[in-house]
Amino acid sequence: MNFRFLIFLVFFTLFLFSCERTQNHVILTFDDSYVDEWFAQRELFNKYKIKVTFFISRPYRLSQEQIDKLNILAADGHEVGCHGMNHILATEENQYQYIENEIVPALKLMSGFGFSVTSFAYPFGQSTPFLDSVLSNYFTFVRKATYNYLDTLISTYPEIYVQKSNFCNTNTMGVDFNYNISLDNLEDALVKAKKTGSYLALHAHAINESDEDYSISPKYLEDFFIRMKKHKVGGETCREIVIRSSIVQ
Repeated sequence: MNFRFLIFLVFFTLFLFSCERTQNHVILTFDDSYVDEWFAQRELFNKYKIKVTFFISRPYRLSQEQIDKLNILAADGHEVGCHGMNHILATEENQYQYIENEIVPALKLMSGFGFSVTSFAYPFGQSTPFLDSVLSNYFTFVRKATYNYLDTLISTYPEIYVQKSNFCNTNTMGVDFNYNISLDNLEDALVKAKKTGSYLALHAHAINESDEDYSISPKYLEDFFIRMKKHKVGGETCREIVIRSSIVQ
């Protein structure tokens, strides 16, 4: 083989790898402990090669079967994160006890279940500046939350577009049934993320057909995955994006 062609082939391969590594993605997260419903959609996630983060609250309530299911999901490439020991709202009044009561015991319990936890989501999506700072000592990715309170295109919310500079001050947009976010609205936000070189950050809770508050239907989820595929966008975990940002400068 011609030596110059070989050199070209090596650099071209590295270029393609770099393009793949810098591809924009969606951060899709699920909160609380709907483990059975999440696990029931395992094949849907695998079909579209979507990786997500499951933020677990009240881990002491998990059955051994649910722990096993979470470990299987983790083996599939999904991430298991922390959502607090008791799903307590972080306030100015309780922030000094928050670490001791909500973070440390939850991490200890999750570690005992076999999970290496590096991401955290605030219950109810609210934080304090003090906790934002302190939690950076425990997690590489910290997540707050918002919702479509302006009742408009969610692409108009700058806080849900994540870059390396705001990993520890990130918001996700709620897309559960009660937030009434259309697929066209989601797609508009997805397109903006690609244009701005950022990651669209979203959260939901249960996955079922109930159309109840804090649930999302499997069909809605699959339709969104189809639109992600159309735009050549994948879904990554919070941990993966932190790792990606440290590789691609």
